[in-house]
Amino acid sequence: MTLNKFPGTQVKAELLEPEHARVCEIFYESQPAETNTMMGSVNAGTSYSGSLFEVGQEGMIGAFYGILSAQQGFVGRHPYQKIHKYLHRIVGENESAVLDTPEPDSPVQFSLIQKPASDSACIDYDGIVYVDVFKDHLRPYEVAANYAMIYLVPPMGDLYSTPNDFLNAVEATAENIIRAVMNYNQNYTGANSPNGLELKAINTIRVCLFSGGYFNTFHVSHNQLATYIFHGLASGLHSKDTSIRLIEFENNYYEATENEMKVDKQDFSSIVELL
Repeated sequence: MTLNKFPGTQVKAELLEPEHARVCEIFYESQPAETNTMMGSVNAGTSYSGSLFEVGQEGMIGAFYGILSAQQGFVGRHPYQKIHKYLHRIVGENESAVLDTPEPDSPVQFSLIQKPASDSACIDYDGIVYVDVFKDHLRPYEVAANYAMIYLVPPMGDLYSTPNDFLNAVEATAENIIRAVMNYNQNYTGANSPNGLELKAINTIRVCLFSGGYFNTFHVSHNQLATYIFHGLASGLHSKDTSIRLIEFENNYYEATENEMKVDKQDFSSIVELL
């Protein structure tokens, strides 16, 4: 379902409906109609010490691991975690750093780390965003439009004093998605591509609901999470030249209880009222 544009922008919003099960596909399975689509798909990662910045395990990061490890040939290994830890080490006190000369067996041709703004509500690793641009021959499903993974560290409720603090961190993380992609698009694509690369701007972002489940220790509603994610994206996009033209929201199903009855609801249906 195509929605109105984000306020103050020419960026379209679209609700994706699950086609095969209760969840949307995290990458295109075939080339979209817009042949110049370059999509970055958001992966809600983890900050747990043993699996910090990892693509693997369960849930969303497990789904990414299943697709990428088979396509890119690293079953049983964690190359993205190695890249992410390296970038986090070299970024230091700066907000951003890049890896533009990856190892020969790396699945990426370019990676960028974007820390949230220093005055944001995010604590510890929360809100960090990585842009991982796949090597051309390693794009998921061999579809050219599957250009990048946008890996973020979702805010963890245990780190925050109040539900409002937690939700403000969720909003800041969503805004940092746009900051990361805008940084990449403006400074490292086209004529600005480093080291002889021919990097293209990411013009489409596929967004999942993040900081739910065990991250959501305050038990705020899905609608609240969706609203704060929307506002963070809208804030990042407002009146800025980002080269982004479409935000796709994965409107996955989840089970809720109403009047002691189990009912099916969807992650982002509430944002229709915000556009």
